[in-house]
Amino acid sequence: MAYTHPKRRTYKGSITNTDRWQQFRNRPGDVFICTPPKCGTTWTITIATMLAMGRTDVAPQELSQWVDAEVVPIDDVTAALAGQNHRRCIKTHTPFDGIPWYSDAAYIAVYRHPIDVLFSLRKHMSNAHDTPPGHPYLGAADDSLQSYVSGMADHDDIDADNLANLVAHYQSYTASPRPDNLLILHYGDMLADPRGTIQNIARHLGVDAQPALIDAIEDASSFGNMKFQADRFAPFADAGYWRDPKTFFDSAGTRKWAGKVSDAAISQYSARIAQLLEPTDVAWLEGGDTG
Repeated sequence: MAYTHPKRRTYKGSITNTDRWQQFRNRPGDVFICTPPKCGTTWTITIATMLAMGRTDVAPQELSQWVDAEVVPIDDVTAALAGQNHRRCIKTHTPFDGIPWYSDAAYIAVYRHPIDVLFSLRKHMSNAHDTPPGHPYLGAADDSLQSYVSGMADHDDIDADNLANLVAHYQSYTASPRPDNLLILHYGDMLADPRGTIQNIARHLGVDAQPALIDAIEDASSFGNMKFQADRFAPFADAGYWRDPKTFFDSAGTRKWAGKVSDAAISQYSARIAQLLEPTDVAWLEGGDTG
């Protein structure tokens, strides 16, 4: 018999409002993509949606729904989910204790080197029309890293993209006991072995994906293909949110910030993350299993 835990904590932010989960109605087999921002959300949604649908000619961003973000009215979100007669994929950036848990659902959380996250945020903000002028992450790299490191975790300001909120998200999903229906991935490992990642996600979803489907998804979800078809894959591509939807897929890689920040700034980051996490967790968050 399926069983449920409701969300245990309320999170709020500039767009997040976890009270919206009160209107969500689950279905057996729902897939929750639970990444922090800029940790491979779009890529993971694409893979999971194609596996759930069993084909690649889909528009993942149109099918996945972001329940706890006040970017679309909740009634529109719930109506869209109710109208789907296939296995559903739900997006969230919220820590694990802020979303409902269902024993008959599947959850996937993805993490990334924290400085990679910051540099992806810098590109994201430069490309978004609504980024306020003078945002600290748009300044010099050292200043941006200092601002990112110095921010505090706050469940009433969960959309503040800083190191402490990222670590709090990580700790919420990796806490023991970890449920069997939660898969935790690292962006660096996904880059190192995209085919293995697709197979791993397929197993987690209980999808018997034949080699031909794996091949097709590997091609369709490649960085080059998603950038080429940015109007199909980038979130809110048709809403005028981006200066250039293709730039949403700016580059795929890790540690591209090397040489762009000073040793002093890296030392400040290292000291701060050592305060927040145990060394084994720091090593995994920065490099994954292959890193």
